[in-house]
Amino acid sequence: MMKNSHSAIIIFCLLLLLPTSCGKCECIGQDSLDRLNWSERNYQVLNSLIDDYGCGGKYYNKDRKPYAVLDWDQTCAHFDTEEALMRYQLFNLRFKISKEQFAGILLDNINGVTKLSGGYNNMPLADINQDLIADYNFLYDNFLGTNGKMTLSDIKATPQYKDFIVKIPFLYDGYCATSGIGDQYGYPWVLYLLAGHTISEVKEMAAETISYELRNQLSRQTLISPLELSTKTGVLSYSYKSGLRVFPEMQNLISTFKKRGIEVFIVSASYKPVIEVFSGIGTYGYNVPSDHVLAMELDLDAGGRIVPMYKPRWVKTVRQGKVDAIESVIKQGLRKNWDPLFSAVDSDGDYEMATKFPGMKLVLIWNRVKGGDIGKLCIKAVEQSGELNPKYILQGRDENTGIVLPCSESIIFGKSEKQLLQ
Repeated sequence: MMKNSHSAIIIFCLLLLLPTSCGKCECIGQDSLDRLNWSERNYQVLNSLIDDYGCGGKYYNKDRKPYAVLDWDQTCAHFDTEEALMRYQLFNLRFKISKEQFAGILLDNINGVTKLSGGYNNMPLADINQDLIADYNFLYDNFLGTNGKMTLSDIKATPQYKDFIVKIPFLYDGYCATSGIGDQYGYPWVLYLLAGHTISEVKEMAAETISYELRNQLSRQTLISPLELSTKTGVLSYSYKSGLRVFPEMQNLISTFKKRGIEVFIVSASYKPVIEVFSGIGTYGYNVPSDHVLAMELDLDAGGRIVPMYKPRWVKTVRQGKVDAIESVIKQGLRKNWDPLFSAVDSDGDYEMATKFPGMKLVLIWNRVKGGDIGKLCIKAVEQSGELNPKYILQGRDENTGIVLPCSESIIFGKSEKQLLQ
């Protein structure tokens, strides 16, 4: 009898060591978020989501593993990576696009629109295009081309250079702000300036940009085109916010999601190779693999160099395009034919990604105190602030420092007071 009892105990102990089918056994850890600077409510809501739907949670299904879709610029990182790259390329004249290709991307008529909006002086496209073509031809002949003899410091002193670095971003911003042109045209257009580079060269330039801007002061800068250069458009100005910053809160959220069996995808309106550099494994603390980045892509020639043309049959990953990319790559390509669990967003360009998936349980909105479509979701987040299981939560930050604030209110760049809604 005693022998049988000992045998039963041994068998029971061995059974405990065998793998089981429970969700908890697949977890890397039972981690919760680090406290950091999340608002107390958001910290609780996010941890509840992870505990309920992550590995080991009551709603976890190993056959339908959950996934999250995150915007990048102004969501995972502070300020805009793609625009920072545009300025770095401009200021350092890192261009390989030919004169003919450059002139070819400057259209006098876009979707029937021939002028920029009133906020951009009702500027005729033909006029600013003429100025830019003249500027680029000068820069190419004297510096960029094989016959160029001027040094970078010499070319930077020329009025053509000073005109060029103002009017390119002025035109880009004008495209995005003009009805009938908009982000759908402007976001891919600015990428065409990378024509002539290989993907590896773009990634190298992106790494230089990110490294520089992470050290750069967060500030507002204004450039003014030169008075002494006779042009069709006259003197123009361009203001921008310098610097980039990482969000430790988002780095930790991504890490915790992955440990708890929630797959993470970046869905961005920036150029895919650029985001891959910032978000990639072992670089800046986000550790998202490149095949989990869905973003804008360009066409390549037979030699692997970028041409000023969008990748055929690939969606433009802004607004509805983000939803289409998720449907195509994740739901169909990866056979995860269920809705994302979670999304993190900040702007109108993310609105559809935040609203078109009925199975999505939670949307984190970074509060930029905006109106428009994202403003509507911010209002919903405030209205749901007392609910046990909200669909939308609003997180604040100080745009002057790039530091998250432990509340829903934000301090807008150049201001000192917290603000909840526009």
